Amino acid sequence: MKIRTNKKILFTSGIGLGLILIGVLAFQSQTYSKALFFVGLNLIFIGLFMIIAPLYFATKPKTELVVDERVEGINNKAGNSAFWMVIFSVTVFFWGNAIWSLDLDLKDMYTMIILVGIYSYFIFRWYYNRGERQHETCKAEYEG
Repeated sequence: MKIRTNKKILFTSGIGLGLILIGVLAFQSQTYSKALFFVGLNLIFIGLFMIIAPLYFATKPKTELVVDERVEGINNKAGNSAFWMVIFSVTVFFWGNAIWSLDLDLKDMYTMIILVGIYSYFIFRWYYNRGERQHETCKAEYEG
């Protein structure tokens, strides 16, 4: 397995190592604040992700990382659908809170909306990618 060494890969891995060190320092210097514990823990996880992701992409050949028109179209469709899903969820949360007095804090609504946006984007991307492959398979069977 050949690993590419690229400035971006090394730079991102270096930032990841720096975040892990800052997270460990925040972990060690927590005195009275529980928030510092979670900040340190999140910095460590983000740093690990910033080390693992570039190493994963460094093992891929460059031809596999090129985005073609089909992938770009799928990403655009998924982003558009996720945007409208977020708008719909904001409307549902707002009117649900107004009608039924759910006593949702703004922080809770913000967290739910961010999670809806992230997960709906990945689900829509998977769905549209799957749909494109099924259409190509059906078209090949029909023509052949």
